[in-house]
Amino acid sequence: MRPDITPPVTTQELASAVQEPLGFDDEGKRQTSNEELADQVSAILRVDHDRAAFIVAESERLYVNRMRERFSKLRVSERLKRTNPFLLRIRGAETVRDWAVIQVQSALYASEEEAVGHLLEAIIKACFPGASEPGLPDDFDFESIESSEVIHGYQVKMSWDCMPMSSRKNLSNTIVRVREQYRSQGKTFVGYFAPCYGRARTTKPPGQEYITLASKEFWQQVGGGETDFDVKVGEVCALLCSEFRSEVLDTLVPDLLDRLTHAAHPEIGNRDGQIDYAKLFRRVNR
Repeated sequence: MRPDITPPVTTQELASAVQEPLGFDDEGKRQTSNEELADQVSAILRVDHDRAAFIVAESERLYVNRMRERFSKLRVSERLKRTNPFLLRIRGAETVRDWAVIQVQSALYASEEEAVGHLLEAIIKACFPGASEPGLPDDFDFESIESSEVIHGYQVKMSWDCMPMSSRKNLSNTIVRVREQYRSQGKTFVGYFAPCYGRARTTKPPGQEYITLASKEFWQQVGGGETDFDVKVGEVCALLCSEFRSEVLDTLVPDLLDRLTHAAHPEIGNRDGQIDYAKLFRRVNR
């Protein structure tokens, strides 16, 4: 297979590639307040303002605050140790600045994926009818009390393929344990695996104790029976994350690029700021 030969991007290209729309005015201040964002979320998802405000606050905490904490720590030694020098050469990185851009780009995308996963969980808990914290908190993200005698437990994952065999076995063992505990209280428990995307049909895997929900069916449950609720959640994710992404790119990324380049230059660079690949290979393996 031919390798992905992608040249490093500049700081400006990094920003323009991932910050659309900006949502900032000429002075670098956000144009949309959290209150205004909550009004928009409330209208899109048809939830009350308090729940919408919670979703906005969670997205800011997960997206901006976590990235601010993560990006405030250079961890140059760790970043160098995790640098793939072969891939770096394939991608045409020539300067220490190129190395820093690739590092920030990778960190940004990884942080974004993690943040969106947690944001989806927050939206689900806020919107799912009757959702509550698990009475027996063990492997389940939330419960839904269907009646005085029936309780459903949900483990939410980003995609349909986030269930390796070890996790399947653990979830099934947990369901057996929780089912017995609820049975002693005269209640019936049903456990679900709910992937946010990619699952076409609802099935009960052979030999497992949980039911795997079709992604569209799960989101329809989250939205109280509303068709295409997942599309609306996608609209909310785009609204919130584009707003907060701009803040990250305008305030955190330029500073991190400068500090990473400065800190890594003595380790892997030459006098002109070019990467000395002999030094890099030795540094990575040290």
